[in-house]
Amino acid sequence: MHKMLHPKADVERLYIPRKDGGRGLIDVETAFKTATIGLDYYLKHKEEQYPKQVLEHERSKAKNSISKNATKFKREVTMPEIENGEDKSASENAKALKHVFKSKMKSMKEEKWKNKALHGQYPKILEKPHVDTVTTNKWLSSNLKGETEGLLVAVQDQAINTRNYQKVICGQQVESKCRMRSQHEETVDHIVSGCEVLAKTEYISRHNNAAAYLHWSICKDHDIEITDKWYEHEPETVMHNKDNNITIMWDMPVNTDRTITANRPDIIVKDSVNSTCKLIDMTVPSDRNIALKEAEIKSKYKDLELEIQRMWHMKTVVIPVVVGALGTVKKGMVENIKKVSERATMTEIQKICMLGSARILRKVPSV
Repeated sequence: MHKMLHPKADVERLYIPRKDGGRGLIDVETAFKTATIGLDYYLKHKEEQYPKQVLEHERSKAKNSISKNATKFKREVTMPEIENGEDKSASENAKALKHVFKSKMKSMKEEKWKNKALHGQYPKILEKPHVDTVTTNKWLSSNLKGETEGLLVAVQDQAINTRNYQKVICGQQVESKCRMRSQHEETVDHIVSGCEVLAKTEYISRHNNAAAYLHWSICKDHDIEITDKWYEHEPETVMHNKDNNITIMWDMPVNTDRTITANRPDIIVKDSVNSTCKLIDMTVPSDRNIALKEAEIKSKYKDLELEIQRMWHMKTVVIPVVVGALGTVKKGMVENIKKVSERATMTEIQKICMLGSARILRKVPSV
C-alpha cells in the first residue's frame, strides 16, 4: 500500500539482516520456532520443581506440546546436540541452541534467495571476489525513505516491469526493445546504465552529483569557502587556497606538450607545496562492470599522469572512484575515497548514485 515492498520482490530477503543484504525484518515464524526450541531445552535440563512440572504437563498433551513441536522444528535443520555441562547453566545452553537455530534458518533463507533464477542474480554479483560486500550493503542502513528503498530492492531483484521482464518472465507478446528508442533489450541493467538516450542527460546528472560531492569534500578539507550543504554546491572550473597553494580544477582539460586524447578527468587536485597531483575520475557503470571500469580509468589517464609528472615535476596519481548504478562497491574503493578526501564517505557516494538510479527509473514510463 505504501510502496515499501514491490509485489514481485523477493520475500526471503525481507528477513535477512541488513548487513547481509536483506531488509532486517523479524520473521515471526522463525521467532516462534526459536523460542519453542529454547524453552524445550530449558524445561528438560533445568533441575527445579516448577520446570519439571511444566514439562510433565506438556508431555501429557496429545499434540502441539512444546517438546513435540521442538522436535519437529529441529528436523527442519541439522541441529547439534548440546549437553548441559557443569560449566554452563540450562539457560545459557538454551540461548546457545537458539542462536544456532536462528543462524541455520538465516542460512536457509540466504540460500533460497541466491538459488532463484531471477532474484538470485544480484546476490551472485555480491559473491564475486572483487566485490566489497560489507560496504555494498551499507546503503540499507542509511535511512532512505521506505518507498525509495523498496524500489531499489525490487530493481536489484530484477522484479520491475521492464519489457524484457514482460516478455521472458511473464510470457507476454510484447516488443522487448527499450521504450526509450534504443535498439537494445530493455533490462534493468540497460535502463540504469546502458541506454544511449538516457546517457545524454540522466546518467550525466547522476555522475555530476556524485562528483560534485567529492569536489565539495575536497574544498572543505582545504578550507576553501563554499556552501554548507554539498547538494547546494556548484563547482567552479578553478578554485584556490592561497594559504597552502592548493588548486582544484573541475572538468578542465590539461594543456600538454604532446597530444593526449584523455586529458580531462573530473577533478584535478594540485598541491604545489608537497609537489603532488591527484587525477580523480568518477564513473557509475553497471554493477557487473565495476572491476573493468576501474582498470579502464587507470589505463585511460596513464599517459596524462606521465605527462603531468614530466611537465609539472609533481608526483601524480590516478584515483578511480567507481560505484555500480545499484550500489555495488569494489574492494579498494573505500581506500581510494580516503585518498581523495578525509571528509568524504563511500556510503554517501553510494547513496547519491542509487538515488540517481531511482530517479532515472521513475522517469521511465510504466516501469
